Amino acid sequence: MKSSRSKSNNPQMKDNFVSEATIRKRDRTATETSILLAAIQVFAKKGYDAANTKDIAKLANANEALIFRYFGNKKGLLEAILTRSEDIKRDNSLSSRSYKNSKNYQDLEASIQYSISRKCKDFKDAEDFMKVAVSRIILDPEVSRIIQKKIYTKALPEFIAELEKFKKAGKIDPKANLKSAAYAISSLAFALGFMGQCVYKIPPSEIQATIKEVARIFRKGLEPELAKKKSK
Repeated sequence: MKSSRSKSNNPQMKDNFVSEATIRKRDRTATETSILLAAIQVFAKKGYDAANTKDIAKLANANEALIFRYFGNKKGLLEAILTRSEDIKRDNSLSSRSYKNSKNYQDLEASIQYSISRKCKDFKDAEDFMKVAVSRIILDPEVSRIIQKKIYTKALPEFIAELEKFKKAGKIDPKANLKSAAYAISSLAFALGFMGQCVYKIPPSEIQATIKEVARIFRKGLEPELAKKKSK
């Protein structure tokens, strides 16, 4: 008893315990990120069905048992990639720099254009993987439900919050349904980013021109009635 009391009352030992816990958490996060990045490459190269956890573990330089401990199985890996894409980018030292460079726009049209462009870049950067993932989403109802949940619990609320900022600034009509607007913009980002770029192979210049025009149309549609009358 005396020994446990002395440990709890010793600030140095407390600091050491906290430091060790922090290191363990950081090590696990780094390992998870390495596994997920490796899984993206293996899924893209071999397809979902042909991919195996041994190859993923080898590429990640990790113990295969950690895949099952952290993600459960191969499907759990795919679900983690699809639902934690922003976390993976943030944790990956190479892409974290670009993540930090996200701009805080004060202009609605520029903000919409940037948001769609960023999503399109994400789709293009992970083109081979996204082809595998989208086919799996179509074939597997469970994976589809997980992605749907992510869209409604994370992706949409984040974009709605961005639109809310402009609504409070008087740049969006008070009567505008921001959830519907966010869903429409997100759907267009997928249509252009995946279908346009990865499936139909539309030239980048046409994609960018379309994004610019779409952003202009949305800005005109969302702006307050008074602003619309002035622009006529």
